[in-house]
Amino acid sequence: MLAYSYHWQPVLDRSHALIVGAWVDVWVTLISFVLACILGIAIALLRVSGLRVFAWPAFAYVQLIRGVPLLVFLYWVYFGVAVLLGVNFTATQAAIIALTVTGSAYTAEIFRAGIGGVDVGNVEAATALGFTRRAAFRHVVFPQAFRIALPPLGNVLIGMLKGATLISVIGVVDMVFVAQQINLDYFTPFEPFTAVALLLIVLVAFFSALLTILERALRLP
Repeated sequence: MLAYSYHWQPVLDRSHALIVGAWVDVWVTLISFVLACILGIAIALLRVSGLRVFAWPAFAYVQLIRGVPLLVFLYWVYFGVAVLLGVNFTATQAAIIALTVTGSAYTAEIFRAGIGGVDVGNVEAATALGFTRRAAFRHVVFPQAFRIALPPLGNVLIGMLKGATLISVIGVVDMVFVAQQINLDYFTPFEPFTAVALLLIVLVAFFSALLTILERALRLP
């Protein structure tokens, strides 16, 4: 068995491209996460509405989306939608849509649990003070639900960031795409993908630290 010869110079030569690719993963993830939270809140409200005509479709949506892998969604959105509906998304648009849809199923359950975790007495107190149902949700329920939901939402964000490394399969030039090009050019699979792993570790540590600071700022237990 021949000993593997390490070649880090190609990685160093394209370090700027790897960093730019990592930034692509980051901003695609952040946009998708924000959209997933917005969609997740809407689905969670349907789940807790008490109306079966809304609650059951929302429940079915969550179960369906959570059962389909992100990779399949990427192909569905990028290739399938074009074939079925004639709508052509760019690779980046398809990546954001796929990440948003898959992420929304998880954020919906997190927000639903957060809303359910708010003490009913707080809502009753707000109602007694003259708050409308909408005002009570906005000023009493949602702020408390968000505090409850923040830690698991952080896990979803980290998961989406790692999942974003799959977007290279539809041609998005992220850090994995750059690593694949280095491997194809120099036949060095270990070095570029080790660089990707290191970049991900740094990014995950960075966002984890930000989330910890935010949790402490909100005085979460």
